[in-house]
Amino acid sequence: MEEKIAFVEKWDPFSAKKIRALLEKKPALVEKGNFYGERYTNRQFQISLDQIMNRELLRSRICEILSNKEMSVKEMARELKMPPDSVLRHIVELRRRGLVVVGRIEEGKIPYYRYTAPGGSS
Repeated sequence: MEEKIAFVEKWDPFSAKKIRALLEKKPALVEKGNFYGERYTNRQFQISLDQIMNRELLRSRICEILSNKEMSVKEMARELKMPPDSVLRHIVELRRRGLVVVGRIEEGKIPYYRYTAPGGSS
């Protein structure tokens, strides 16, 4: 797990910090429950953590790809073997976080994205 978190941290330190914070809260969530008194089983916690981890690993992979060259959503989808609409949803979130920006627009309408390191440097 630590190796996966380290990969996420390389591309999105804030998300890695949130994952570590969630892991620290596991005992309390399993033993005492959340704010509403809902307790998680170990399995429920692991399922949730796996979903979060897989999503952040994929987003980190997109950042890694875009750190090497600017790409369109279609190109990324081919490389990741994913539907373009799924890739676009991740791009939207990465743009919201300030990790991905439009590098250029080709043919007047096709955006090519690039990774920008946290804090704005590429």
